[in-house]
Amino acid sequence: MRDHLPVGRLADELATADVRFTITDGQVTGLEHVIGSRTIAASLPADATFAVGTGTVTETLTRGTATATLTWTVDASDTGLYHLTQEVRSFDTTAANTPTYGFTVADGAVTGMTQTFGTSGWTHDVAVGDLAASVFTVDGSAVTETAIRGNTLETLTYTTTDGTTYKLAAETLTVVPVGTAATALDVEPYERMRFTFDGATVTAAQAVKPDGTAVDVHLGSTVTYAQAAAGYVVETITRGNHAYYEVFHDGNGDGVYTAVAHGQGTTVDLVGLQAQITPQIDALL
Repeated sequence: MRDHLPVGRLADELATADVRFTITDGQVTGLEHVIGSRTIAASLPADATFAVGTGTVTETLTRGTATATLTWTVDASDTGLYHLTQEVRSFDTTAANTPTYGFTVADGAVTGMTQTFGTSGWTHDVAVGDLAASVFTVDGSAVTETAIRGNTLETLTYTTTDGTTYKLAAETLTVVPVGTAATALDVEPYERMRFTFDGATVTAAQAVKPDGTAVDVHLGSTVTYAQAAAGYVVETITRGNHAYYEVFHDGNGDGVYTAVAHGQGTTVDLVGLQAQITPQIDALL
């Protein structure tokens, strides 16, 4: 539920954001952006400060009423290359005209949410029950929303001083490292399925819509489903001489499987994929 203007980079850029730093006497003196095979020289941001650690560079940006702290981690095989692995944004909750939120809490659980925008006062109801791969927790005067998108965990913290009106106080984006896995985590929250099993054999499949309703999926020679392990089903699509796969996973045991990886061919590194799915991520799926 991001409504604030982004500071630094967006969540969907975290997985591919790479830079090369020039470090002289323990200080960052230059940087280059790395996009695929291209390297583009760039000036150091005027509103940024850098701290060089062991295997990391921490960049702090202050823009308007928001501050972002970016953690860059050195590549395992290229000591000059750094990957953006975490971004923490903090917002001034006293700033005027920022979105406000209201939460309905029953028995310690968030059952409703509203957003109100700026001076217009326009209010939007959020169907929290339909938010995929997301959970809310309540701790005193703070409400925290945690979600997984792609390979990035997003944690949003809303705080209140009057118990009624909340504002977004902080947002943390953390990349799940792929490590040596040949199959990378890439969660598509609204690509969901239900399966019927006869032992370990998938006998029926349904696609789950955003509102939770399901429609039958035809099983045929070009689209097949197979249980790879408990809680994991691999969809294989064959078109001529080309094959593609998608891995679906039910982490919380509710019977709904979410797409967590995809690729070409038919070989899935299930062990490597499972190593990326922590108990925290399981709870979201």
